[in-house]
Amino acid sequence: MKGKGSAFNPLERMDTKEELQRELALMRKKYRPFMSNYAPQLEETRKQLFLEEFNWRIETDEDQVNFGETLKGKGEWTTVKVPHYGPPEGRVTTYYYKEFELSEDMLDFDSQFICFKGVDYRAKVFVNSALVGEHEGFFAPFEFDISKQIKPGKNTLLVKVENDFSTLGSPDAVGEKQIGNKIYAASGLGWDDPVRGWHHCPPGMGIYQDCYIESRNAIHLNDVFVRPLLEEEETEVWVEVNNFYENYQDVRLQLSVYGQNFKDTVLTDFEYIPSTTYIPGVGDLAKPNDWEVSRLKMGYGVNYLKIKLPMKDPKLWNNETPYLYQLQTKVLNEDGEVTDSRATSFGMRSFTQDTVSIPRGQMYLNGQKIRLRGANTMGFLQLDVKNKNWEQLIDDILLAKVCNLNFIRLTQRPVQPEIYEYCNQLGIMLQTDLPLFGSLRPNLFAEGVKQAGEMERLVRNHPSNILVTYINERFPNGEGHPQRSMASAEEYYRFFKACDQIVHHWNPDRVIKAGDGDYDPPSPGLPDSHCYNTWYNGHGLGLGELHKGYWQKTKPGWFYGCGEFGAEAFDSYEVMKKYWPKEWLPEDENQQWWPDKVVKAQTYRFHYMWYPTPGKLEDWIEASQDHQAWATQLVTEAFRRDTNMMTFAIHLFIDAWPAGWMKAIMDVDRNPKKAFFVYRDALAPVMVNLRTDRSKFFTGEEVKIEAWLCNDLNTIPENYKLKWQLEKNGKVIEAAETNPVFSENSSKFQGYINLKAPQVSKRSQYQLRLALFDQESKGVSESVIDLDVFPQEVANSTISVYTPSEKGKAGQLLSELGIKQVEDRNSAKVILVDDMSYYQQNKDQLDEMVENGKTLLFLELSAGEHAVDNRSVTIENTIMGQYYFVSPESGHAIVKDAHAFDFSFWYNDSKGLVTPILRSMIKADTGWTPILKTGKTTWVDMGGEYAAVSEMKKGKGVYRICQLQLNNRTVANPTARKFALQLFE
Repeated sequence: MKGKGSAFNPLERMDTKEELQRELALMRKKYRPFMSNYAPQLEETRKQLFLEEFNWRIETDEDQVNFGETLKGKGEWTTVKVPHYGPPEGRVTTYYYKEFELSEDMLDFDSQFICFKGVDYRAKVFVNSALVGEHEGFFAPFEFDISKQIKPGKNTLLVKVENDFSTLGSPDAVGEKQIGNKIYAASGLGWDDPVRGWHHCPPGMGIYQDCYIESRNAIHLNDVFVRPLLEEEETEVWVEVNNFYENYQDVRLQLSVYGQNFKDTVLTDFEYIPSTTYIPGVGDLAKPNDWEVSRLKMGYGVNYLKIKLPMKDPKLWNNETPYLYQLQTKVLNEDGEVTDSRATSFGMRSFTQDTVSIPRGQMYLNGQKIRLRGANTMGFLQLDVKNKNWEQLIDDILLAKVCNLNFIRLTQRPVQPEIYEYCNQLGIMLQTDLPLFGSLRPNLFAEGVKQAGEMERLVRNHPSNILVTYINERFPNGEGHPQRSMASAEEYYRFFKACDQIVHHWNPDRVIKAGDGDYDPPSPGLPDSHCYNTWYNGHGLGLGELHKGYWQKTKPGWFYGCGEFGAEAFDSYEVMKKYWPKEWLPEDENQQWWPDKVVKAQTYRFHYMWYPTPGKLEDWIEASQDHQAWATQLVTEAFRRDTNMMTFAIHLFIDAWPAGWMKAIMDVDRNPKKAFFVYRDALAPVMVNLRTDRSKFFTGEEVKIEAWLCNDLNTIPENYKLKWQLEKNGKVIEAAETNPVFSENSSKFQGYINLKAPQVSKRSQYQLRLALFDQESKGVSESVIDLDVFPQEVANSTISVYTPSEKGKAGQLLSELGIKQVEDRNSAKVILVDDMSYYQQNKDQLDEMVENGKTLLFLELSAGEHAVDNRSVTIENTIMGQYYFVSPESGHAIVKDAHAFDFSFWYNDSKGLVTPILRSMIKADTGWTPILKTGKTTWVDMGGEYAAVSEMKKGKGVYRICQLQLNNRTVANPTARKFALQLFE
């Protein structure tokens, strides 16, 4: 990138909660009008009695042998409010009991139904001691006709709710993993218990959505689905009519279409009389009445009708303008009386995926290319609905829009209908997942297919829901339990095909992504791989490879997605003090604090891979949020540069509970963590981006920084300018500008910014700033990176080093550092050994040399038990991949001037990208002093302190062990070079 330019002022960025709240207020003002309802009010044709309070208890042995008494309400009960959700978990049964009376006007109707919007998990419903029906699955609404069981006066209702261990597996009373028959993944509502309930993986149970008795006429609407047909400028209305008379009934429909959140009348009182013709079969004998039009009568139960309605030049639903229409359907009996009516909200929009053109998988909203930029959700929206906190639900959806999200993944779980309804009105797209995680039990094949159909029926009317999936993180071989779960890809392909059939049976237009985070690829359709390599180090692919532009092995010829990525960060200090149990918090906030008491928090074990060990509580908050922000920026910007990345979603958006799932970028009280603002910037529709594998340079070096322009728009902005400048302490040293080169709905490399590292006599920090300006010179997007410049590090000419392995790692390191080797170890000040056998063979002489003042430096010893000067040293391999970071905060003189992240993200000049720097750690007896610190990342006890580089003094000399990988890193990394030279000096 060339061209002279003038300096510009840094762009303003949102980075405070106060600025966020101001933007949220603007969003409310912009989208509140879309929550209006201008359609005429329909006359009520039904009556409801909501059942909000029940007696509740866990099943006893007495219930199992004398269930008749249970039906009468015997036993010790607790009063609960519905919606109700929580423990117990596992293979257990609870009861909900209630007495109720129906008013006379409700009894005047032909039919009464008991209706549940959602019960977790199996429900058996008894009215006046009679079993009226049962249902399995936690998310789907269901109802039973109780007309024959109901009576005037007192009635009894008993709901037997059965839980089970999930197919994912959940712990029993002694902590052993049990794999059960509950189709449930890992993203429920949780409950207010910091040990178990705050964390959204526990499979609780309960009547967690509304429950009510509803009186209706015998002829009524069962369901109405409006299928938009944009190309034909029509809708196809699928009407399901229930007839609970024993004989056939004549009906007709009246259909009207209005604008719901805008004023418009499309169609009024369009009359539809169900009729058809009899078509003789091929080869059949002709009959007199063939081809005659005959009226269709409604038989007992549900009847299915399809009607085409015109929609000329409709207002389209999208994220910016979520226009909604309302279909009003009336059922009239043969006497012309309206027996039932229903208002159905719908949006005129299409969402499609091209699975033919190469690369396959391009998505289109209303015929326009779109890439999905989103976040995962685990419980917070569901709690808004459970608590009927509608204002919070509105704000939570608008917060997503403030963060520049265009879709939310309803992770591993269909949710309450209110969430879909509010997202329809506020313009956010949704992905709904069938609640399967890891594997499926063979005996649940048909149940899984049934629930896939229930999922589609739940979401099909909502323009917000653009995508469904079937399984999260499908593992090979039944996730290690092939005796309990389906284990072969062939079984899953049959399952996916069956699910496709039932989903498209209920909605022919549904876009499907079979797997999200596929650990046993390939799955049908768009491939998706999860990538947690900034937290579960080594997950997916290396950080350097991701940053360079690589992706995981994937199905050829396809775009791809990443349904989950992220890193953990602690809640705000205010939330900790407000909600956290006292035993989690320090008695003295100014003393060293360790987060090992925080249930299910991973930061205590994992932080060693990413940042120095903080001190007091507030230091942990700051360090963890800094890391989460860095991780979010690195991954998201890599995805934006990747032209094949079709969809991605950070894990997680808002935490439903305090410390619930701390990968969330906003805590339970809606305090944004630093990553919220970073993610918002990285999701800007038009974004500039600087990329480099190196951020530290020697004075006088040629510096090449990549400049990128990422454009999610389907247009090419005109008369924009791309400007960059190099700054020191806010003063511009060099500046230039050029014309940007846009690519529609894609990213485009703009070229290199070529600089010469300034002349410095000491370490100096600079900033490189790249910004995009529109035709009115208004700033659109900005990218900033810090560059450190160091004076040249030259090996001290007095250093004399002997190594027995001139062509091994030791010899290569000395060559890179420019250190001349001596041929006689007696004349050397330092003896460099990369093979422990050499020390063992010459132990007495080498120990005596150290005693007399020499340095014996061991380079990257092999894993195992070793003895140095009769002191035990254990070298252990790192557990969660090779590390990209070690901590210099040891207090050792060699690193006293080092910055916290000087030993992080080093460039490997033999690979041409960033690679790990630590594959093994030192655990030593007392007497050894760490120079560079690290830790053992395990799922259990830490097992003591570890070091990456350590030393032990003996007499006038010193032993040093360096497990840090220095080869191929000391030429291009000033901090690596300086450290390596100091090890010898």
